Amino acid sequence: MVKSMTGYGVGKIKKAEQECLVEIKTLNNRYCDVIIKNSIQSLEIEQKVEKLIKEKISRGKVNVLVKLNKYGPEEEKVIINEELCDSYYKSLKILKDKYKLKDEINMDSMIKFKDIFQVVREEETDKMWPLIEESVNIALESLLRMREKEGKVLANDIKKRIKKITKLMDKIEKYSKLSLTGYKSEFLKKIKKLTTDLNVDEGRIELEAAIFAEKTDITEEIIRARSHLAQLSDLMSSDDPIGRKMDFIIQEINREANTIGSKNNNLKIAPLVIAVKSELEKIREQARNIE
Repeated sequence: MVKSMTGYGVGKIKKAEQECLVEIKTLNNRYCDVIIKNSIQSLEIEQKVEKLIKEKISRGKVNVLVKLNKYGPEEEKVIINEELCDSYYKSLKILKDKYKLKDEINMDSMIKFKDIFQVVREEETDKMWPLIEESVNIALESLLRMREKEGKVLANDIKKRIKKITKLMDKIEKYSKLSLTGYKSEFLKKIKKLTTDLNVDEGRIELEAAIFAEKTDITEEIIRARSHLAQLSDLMSSDDPIGRKMDFIIQEINREANTIGSKNNNLKIAPLVIAVKSELEKIREQARNIE
């Protein structure tokens, strides 16, 4: 099933004196990039959450919020974000030096930045994890449903465009064959006009037509393009991630279309090639949002 890379899911569980909220938002991205905001400041929890997500999502930028609340009496401790504290201090020092300020940078200066302190509740990670895991799984299920729903819309649109390109290829093939027949007929008319009283060498005309046919033959390009279109169509029913495969196949079809355009000398074929490339570009835009 085709899956979109954009989506949103939320999971919320409340048990006893604990409540966990997990929000997951995904956007287009070439790779799987997971960014986690964890209110309990636990690297172990973040690693476990990331593992759960990567088991279900292979591509996209994934923003995750994990928020844990606990009610009732408990021990708390204050964590200082030293990295942020250093950044504030350096910024204040730059301002002081640049504008030659007399005020000293002291404790009063620093405690005004509330976000360098965080109050966290003392809790063992292994006790918190089951609640968080359940919330993450609920959020993932919600997210995947949304991605699959949007993916279905994208797949239906792409299927229509594949059919349209296939019909355009049929027309190109038809006009290509007519070009050869027309060339032979036109060439013969010109020869007869120039050599009214002379015998025309039919063999020579056939040779010229064969040379023309070899230079303008697009049979192989059409066969390859149809093969790629069939592959693209098959991907629409695949359960595996298909975004990168689609991008490669679209490039191959576009390459065949360019070759057809360069070999063509039929005015009816030129706009058809442009139409093929236009549809391919629309499919490429859709593919950028597919996992």
